Formats: sequence, C-alpha cells, structure tokens
Amino acid sequence: MAETTNLHRQRRRSTREALRRVALAQFAAKGFANVTVTQLAAEAGVTERTFFRHFPTKEAVLFQDYETQLEWLAESLARRPATESLFDAVLAGVRSFPHDLELVRQAATARYTLISAERIANHLRLVQSSFAAVLTEFVRTRAPRSPDAELLSEVAGATLAAALVVAVEKWGRDGCTGDLGEIVTASVDLVRCGLAPLA
Repeated sequence: MAETTNLHRQRRRSTREALRRVALAQFAAKGFANVTVTQLAAEAGVTERTFFRHFPTKEAVLFQDYETQLEWLAESLARRPATESLFDAVLAGVRSFPHDLELVRQAATARYTLISAERIANHLRLVQSSFAAVLTEFVRTRAPRSPDAELLSEVAGATLAAALVVAVEKWGRDGCTGDLGEIVTASVDLVRCGLAPLA
C-alpha cells in the first residue's frame, strides 16, 4: 500500500513539474497574458482538468517553487534531530530540498517580469502564511513548556517564514544573481542574532 502511495505521489509530482516547465517556457516565449490554460494543457499532453488539479490558476504556476518546497520542508523538519538548534534545523531542511535551481530561477524571473507587484504581494502573503503554519508547528514541538510557549511558537514561525520568503524574493528582484543558499542563510542568521545590526 505504501509503495502504491509513493508511486502515485511521484507520478503526481512528475506531472506537476512537466506542466510547470511547459508553462514557464510558454510564458517566457509568448508572455503571461498571451498563454491560455488550454494551450498549456495541450502542450503538456494533459487535459485542462488535470492542469486545474495541479494548479488552481495559471498564475499559481509562478509560485509552485514555494508550494513544492513547503511540502518538502514539513517532511524534512520532522526528521531533524531534537538536539539540533531551531535555526540549524530550518536551514538544513531548506538545503535538503532537491530543487532544480534553473526552474526556480525561471519562476522568479517570470514573477518579476510578467505579473504586477500587487499580484506578487497578494500571492506571497498566502505563501508566507503557509510557511508560517509549518514552522510554527515545528517550533511548538521544540518550545520549552512555559506560559509564553504558544506566543513564542507563533512569533518564531512567522518570523522564520518571512526570512525565507524575503530571501528568495530579494534574489528574484535582484535578477537571480548571487548564491541563493547564501542569501537564505544570511536572512535566517539575521533572525538568529535578533536583528543585532539594528540594535
């Protein structure tokens, strides 16, 4: 049964990635507004229904790197040793993601060249909220038993989520130059040191 579930999950991820690659290539060639879901589905060899099973909107394709990484991060954090610091566990979880950096680069570039800043901001609020939920739950499992444990978990989860999203978006705004891993580490380290440069 577990083998069947894993096979189904792999097939689903493979289809989603194929749709994403086709969409990013079409958006780059023809422009976001000039490509329809019908065209994307046909190019990928699937039905529109299959497209919508993977992406609620055409725009969601541009943010799939976050959604995929969110699933991976939740699974990865669950496997981190309890003795590891919170920050090291989060960074290790992020680093363990087997992402295709070129695909992440294409999505980040497309976001900043094809859709408005307002649409990006609206979607990123949802992304950041989803990351905050996963990270809050992780912090909750590690937080000391105290009257402030719940508040600590929520603040830490929201702050770490913001650090991760801001790092990737800064990298995208800067033309996807520089080492993404170093930018993510620097962003998390600012949180780790309590934003000491501002003190």
